[in-house]
Amino acid sequence: MIKQDEEILRTYLRLEEYQRQRLWMERVWHPEKFKWVKKGAPPPITATKRIRQEELSAAGFGEAHYQKMLAREQQTKSDLEEMAEFHPLWPYFQHLKGFGHYLCGAFIAAGGDITRPGTASAFWKGMGLDVLPDGTVPRRIRGSKKTERKLPALPHVTRVGEQIRQQLLRSGGKLYEIYLREKGQYLEKHPDRPKLFAHKHGLRIAQKTLYACLWKAWREAYGLSAPWPYAFAILHHDSRPIEIADLYDR
Repeated sequence: MIKQDEEILRTYLRLEEYQRQRLWMERVWHPEKFKWVKKGAPPPITATKRIRQEELSAAGFGEAHYQKMLAREQQTKSDLEEMAEFHPLWPYFQHLKGFGHYLCGAFIAAGGDITRPGTASAFWKGMGLDVLPDGTVPRRIRGSKKTERKLPALPHVTRVGEQIRQQLLRSGGKLYEIYLREKGQYLEKHPDRPKLFAHKHGLRIAQKTLYACLWKAWREAYGLSAPWPYAFAILHHDSRPIEIADLYDR
């Protein structure tokens, strides 16, 4: 793995651990920071919760440890954002509406060793966006216990993918336009299917388009080969593939 990418991956994984510990301890020591449905206030401290606080404090997981995790989380996130700004992928990322330094660093961490996936489809597979051999997306079928499943992506890769999908929907930019277009086409083609299928289809196409463009830009920034997808390199489709500049909003 290229050293710069490895450092970002290490920083991101540290950040995830600090976040996990901070959130876990926040529920114990600062429940007022969460949104509660009933009357907007945290539940009262019961005898069980008080004993839990006492025992956690005695084990070294008290307020001081919570504050330490909070400070480390904030510092590590700043480090990740700073490292992302000096990464060769940032000049491409900064033109995407709604995508900032943190998400750039998270995407680099999820991508891992960019020298390994020699094609966009290989990159999609590592990012959890590949399909089954018949070209369909794996999904559970009610009542069936023999549904073929693909190997899941690494946990942090899945989490980053969800963050990117949520930001894509909030952005209202070019990627969101791709989502709307693909969603509409799916609804026209399959009017009887649930609308959720159309939503996931449009989101998946938009995400795969983004990943393919960033994979190409990332590989080329390091002087690595980034061949056109099969449809254009081998089948010579008339239309040209979407490039990263086509997704720019700013």
